Amino acid sequence: MATINLRSFTVLIVDQDDAHRWMIHNLLQALGVGEVLTANSNDDALNLLKRLSKKSITERVDTVDFMICDMFEEVFNGIGMVRWIRMHRDSPNRFLPVILMAKAFDPETVAEARGYGATQFLLKPVTVDALVDRILTVVNRPRPFVYNTAYFGPDRRGSVKNVPQERRDLDRSDVRVDRSPLATALERFPNDSVIRIFRPPNHLKRKAGGGDSSDALFTQGAVFKAQQELERSKNEYVGSALDYVESLQRIMAEAGDASDKSEHFQRIYGLAKQLGLQGETFGYPLVSMVGNSLMRFAGSGLPNSASSIELVKVHIDSLTVILRSNIAGDGGDTGRELVSKLQAAIKKITRSAAAG
Repeated sequence: MATINLRSFTVLIVDQDDAHRWMIHNLLQALGVGEVLTANSNDDALNLLKRLSKKSITERVDTVDFMICDMFEEVFNGIGMVRWIRMHRDSPNRFLPVILMAKAFDPETVAEARGYGATQFLLKPVTVDALVDRILTVVNRPRPFVYNTAYFGPDRRGSVKNVPQERRDLDRSDVRVDRSPLATALERFPNDSVIRIFRPPNHLKRKAGGGDSSDALFTQGAVFKAQQELERSKNEYVGSALDYVESLQRIMAEAGDASDKSEHFQRIYGLAKQLGLQGETFGYPLVSMVGNSLMRFAGSGLPNSASSIELVKVHIDSLTVILRSNIAGDGGDTGRELVSKLQAAIKKITRSAAAG
């Protein structure tokens, strides 16, 4: 059985959660990926992909081997990214494997994503076993691509309850099968109504050092190294989160004498957003709860008032207690008491501000 070798691979990660993005970055490096590119937004990822589209076709096929993209909660989300890669003229590689990430996938979202050509799905927070499984599937068992007037992407047959259009199409006798290498298929990418099935040679498997028959697998050492990296990331989370809290405290100290605090509140919003994204990922849902609460207040246009300062401070105090006391999970009675006190403080401050 062949051993998978990803030293010549380049992987692009798109994730707005800084800590989670770098955790996946480090897991991929532990698994042997030679180069890991990162983007914290779809706009950044698009700019990178557009630059790649200016390279030669052969270079474009080899520059990014697969992509892991967060769904995001914005207009141009992960599904929009998949659609752009599959259909846009500026896409560097319409066959690029795209693994979508999210904290949860409902059946409707999965069906929509597959309808635009998503390759695989990955739940956040990412585990080593799940990441290894998706990579091995992408490398060892790529699905043929289907082209017709309504769809271009991996063959979806068997992935949804209702039989998709391309399944009916594939039963027709006028379907053309293209077994050209990826670079040739991209160069001759069709713009007509002829139904095609693309079955190129397994470019990624050959690049990973695998043969044509048996699956290539990671060594136990590589998987163990990735597991260690995951544990290290989790163990270091509290320290990195406290760094965010200390940054919040510095911003508040700077805001004290400022007549216009809008810029300070904007910086607080960015830090609170990261805390909201990260806490649950690393086993601290109370951090996410407080971070999201602070993000909502900071993003709503807080006035330049003492009550605004007080509102931010009670959130910072709660975050400090959670992290200094290492309150993981829901925190039991301690966690419930902390949440209750924060909610009471918020209510008191907002009522006082409204009355004044």
